[in-house]
Amino acid sequence: MHIAEGIITGAAAVGYTAAGLAIVGGGAIRMKKFIADHPEKKPLLGMGGALIFFISLIPIPAFTGTCSHPCGTPLIGILLGPLIGGGLAGISLLLQAAFFAHGGFGTWGANVVALGFFGCFSGWAVFRLARFMGLPLWAAGFAGGLIGDLMVYASSGFILGAALSGAATPQYSFSGYLVAIYAAYLPTQLPIAVGEMLITGMALQHAFNQRPEVLESLGIVLPGGKTGAKKILILMLLPLFLALTPAVGRATPASGQKSDAAAGLRETEDGDRFAGMDEAVNERLAEAAGRPARDPYIDTESMGDVWNLLLLAAGGVCGFILGRWWHLLWGDRRGPADGG
Repeated sequence: MHIAEGIITGAAAVGYTAAGLAIVGGGAIRMKKFIADHPEKKPLLGMGGALIFFISLIPIPAFTGTCSHPCGTPLIGILLGPLIGGGLAGISLLLQAAFFAHGGFGTWGANVVALGFFGCFSGWAVFRLARFMGLPLWAAGFAGGLIGDLMVYASSGFILGAALSGAATPQYSFSGYLVAIYAAYLPTQLPIAVGEMLITGMALQHAFNQRPEVLESLGIVLPGGKTGAKKILILMLLPLFLALTPAVGRATPASGQKSDAAAGLRETEDGDRFAGMDEAVNERLAEAAGRPARDPYIDTESMGDVWNLLLLAAGGVCGFILGRWWHLLWGDRRGPADGG
């Protein structure tokens, strides 16, 4: 989720920026240790950064008439650890704000907290809990990918709701904003979260099938790595999933007005079809609250083919990185010289 420039200001922006810097700093320290412990696996850091950058940049159209994107951070948090995942997310978001008009410099810290901290740590924690309880690798990956993705959007909605409830002309109370935001997020993001769930589980299982020794060295599976499934864990995770689903109707708008989030999505369908959730929901609510989003400081998106060129170039770089080092996780075994 990308909260646009200008929506979060003042002390809140400073606080989130400090938190983002702390996450990236902790990730940098952890990356240095990772390289010292696993020098032959240094390319995995580049792969992780490329995955987060590109996955969180590409919009996926949804049936609601808007588009959104998966996160990538739950998978990278599971593979490389949540600190490294958070650090890579911070770098990716900085590049996206600078060159692709996604997010902003003033809201960078808030976006890092949502995508990096909550995405990585919740996905990693749920995966570890699932493995501890005996769920097989693919199912634990399913759980981590699903909850990690949902937590990114739950935390983004929380951050946005807190910012708008303190704006100049708020339409709703804080709880009212949560209802409006989550009611708009869920129809679009839930199918994408299910997709990220499937991809995360399948990617981990395929990596285990192809290169189990790599997952063992990263501490993701134990030597011999097979465990029996305890299906009851699915029932244990269900309350956590339900807790992330907003109880629409419990909270009421401060002014007694009905939430216009769904109406806004319907208007989007008739107008700018497949507009991003950032514009259709975040910026729409922020403008009504008297805190309109500003144009990015470097607005490449308005430059037409320049933005397309940058996107193609970024895709080419990410594709090269992933293709060059794909074998480290998902390729055929290459023996002792697999780093070459």
